[in-house]
Amino acid sequence: MRDPARINEVLELLREIWTIEPDLRLGQLIYNAARISEPGLSDVASIEDTSLCKGLARYHEHFQVDKS
Repeated sequence: MRDPARINEVLELLREIWTIEPDLRLGQLIYNAARISEPGLSDVASIEDTSLCKGLARYHEHFQVDKS
């Protein structure tokens, strides 16, 4: 069974990024984060949550650097 704690982690990262960049569409945000995590990814639906979290974290760092 997958760890249910991952849900809050993913949602919090999404919330933080989306608040910083509200013009992004949700699908666009997830797609971009998945591609950062796994370049060359052809199917976002197949990415593991842990990889998506890593991509979201990197994406979040990118926005933090750009805003400073």
